[in-house]
Amino acid sequence: MTPKQLKEVDSKRKNLLLLITYSISLIAALTYSIINESGIITVTVFASQIIILASYFIVLQLMLKKPNSFVYFSIPTVYVIIGIWLFLEGANPNELVILLFLAVISAIHFNPVIFGIGYGSGLALFILNGALAPVNDPIFTELFIPALLVYVLLGTVLGVVIHLNRNQFKQLQEFIKMTESETMKKEDQRNFLQKELATISTSIHQINEQIQTHLVSHDEMRTAVNEISAGSVTQSDQINNIAAVSETTMSKMDEVSKLSNNLTVHSTQANSIAVSGSERVTYLQENMIELKNIIEGLRQTFSELTSKIEETNTFIGSIQDITDQTNLLALNASIEAARAGEAGRGFSIVADEIRKLAEITRNTATRINDNLASVNSVNSSAVEIMNLSSEKLDENVGATGEVTEYFTTLREKLASLTNEFKILTSTASEVSGQTEEADLSTKELAAVIQQTFAGLEEISATIETLHGDNRMIAQYVQETATSTERIQRSVEV
Repeated sequence: MTPKQLKEVDSKRKNLLLLITYSISLIAALTYSIINESGIITVTVFASQIIILASYFIVLQLMLKKPNSFVYFSIPTVYVIIGIWLFLEGANPNELVILLFLAVISAIHFNPVIFGIGYGSGLALFILNGALAPVNDPIFTELFIPALLVYVLLGTVLGVVIHLNRNQFKQLQEFIKMTESETMKKEDQRNFLQKELATISTSIHQINEQIQTHLVSHDEMRTAVNEISAGSVTQSDQINNIAAVSETTMSKMDEVSKLSNNLTVHSTQANSIAVSGSERVTYLQENMIELKNIIEGLRQTFSELTSKIEETNTFIGSIQDITDQTNLLALNASIEAARAGEAGRGFSIVADEIRKLAEITRNTATRINDNLASVNSVNSSAVEIMNLSSEKLDENVGATGEVTEYFTTLREKLASLTNEFKILTSTASEVSGQTEEADLSTKELAAVIQQTFAGLEEISATIETLHGDNRMIAQYVQETATSTERIQRSVEV
């Protein structure tokens, strides 16, 4: 551990000691003040110090990782709060005891600056407390001078202790530096020697591993060469079989090429049929749309006819009203003619004729009305049929559109299929040519394998010789590596 690290750890421990010690005393004083009902100011002074010190500790030491700043904030803050308490509450003998305790608290870190700030502030508050004390108070008269002497003596003792501690700490730092320097020199020498030995050991191990790898490789090569030699004859037979299979494959590929050509022709014909069907469906769709427009015109015509029939029905109603009025007038005329006697006989005959004519007109209007009602009913049925036909035509137009889309998709698929069949035909031709080339290459490869078999036997004999030499070298390197490891272990110890 370096002197800086040692100083930081010591500062953290002393901060914790200061916080715990002073917090315990503040809690005791706070409890005492609450029990004795000392007043809200006194309780606030003690409680605020606990909160502020805890906040300083959490923020500076735990969060910001600056333990050395804790004491520089804590000690002045405590004396400021005590001074405020003195001005608010006046002189109090209890404050003299608190100032003595704070002098000890200021010396916990053995820091001359902190102790000077704390002790000087305490001395000023000590004197200020005596100056603000009542003149006739016997407690202050008896305790102030002895307490002041105790405070001065305590400051002297603490100052001497801090001075001695500082000297001891400096000597300890110098001793640690010297020890670290010697240790670093020895460690550098040891690391250098160990590094060199490690380099040698690593190199030897790598050489040994390479040799062992070579031995394994030679064994594998020897085994592989033997297997290759043993399998060369089998491979030659297999290649001859492959050549025979290639000839069969080539004939089959010719058949595949012919079938592919036939499929291409059929797919082209199917594509032409699909194109014709698509054109006819498009023509049918256009005719259906025209028929839909014609039926729509008929539906509008029947709608106008219905309106005219309804208007005619209105006229028939008017004719019936006129007939009823005429019949009533004829009846009145007959009554007047009967009253006139012989003089009104001719008028009575005319009135009878008018009444008969009105009756005929009424019957005729009734028959016309019945006929118009029948025509209106038939017209309504025709309109409903027209509407139904229009709906069916809409459905047929939609279905025709879907069929058109299906034919379009079919035409695209057939066109794509035709292209793929053409590609298949081309591929089959290429494969047929490549199969023929593979047949020739296979026959040549069979001859090469027979020549290789003789060379493999010579390589096998050479590998046997190299294998024996590598085993001797591996034994020598293994002995050297063992000696290096022994030297390295002795250096580490």
